Amino acid sequence: MTVVERLVDLINTRHCPDGDDVLADQRAAAWLQEWTDDRRQEAVDAATMARLRDLREGLRQLAVANNGQRCDEEIADRAAAVLRSVPLVVEFGGPGTPPRLGAYSAAGLAERALADAAGSYLTAAASGEWSRVKACAAPDCRWAYLDSSRNRSRRWCDMAECGNRAKNRAWRQRQAAGE
Repeated sequence: MTVVERLVDLINTRHCPDGDDVLADQRAAAWLQEWTDDRRQEAVDAATMARLRDLREGLRQLAVANNGQRCDEEIADRAAAVLRSVPLVVEFGGPGTPPRLGAYSAAGLAERALADAAGSYLTAAASGEWSRVKACAAPDCRWAYLDSSRNRSRRWCDMAECGNRAKNRAWRQRQAAGE
């Protein structure tokens, strides 16, 4: 999985239409283990999880902005504060392995996930890949996706659902205005 695919995965841990949030209940520990590729059993720190959720929502707002929509500055500012507080270390890498940003070795599972998310975002932004991460233009959806279209013009997570609803809504508005 690429860095940007991992970030899309993080953003989509909350399903906006119904509020289902993997990082806010008992599923968080299993998700963190998979995200960090660390199967150690340990307690999940609630305060760090709140910071990870703030970072996730800030990333969602930046993905909304990548889709030409208005970003919620307050949410983005909270995420920026989280990024400023994350202690990162540079991992050396090796032959065939690039260096990367990670968590200090004594960090707990949630802290490692937070550091990994911060490092992934910084890497994606520096490489220019972040601009392809978008959130669905449907305000009632906001599902994140990777825009792989050549001209970066994709607007909806799924044309059959969100795109079709938006186009039908626009058509109905045009018809009503013409009557």
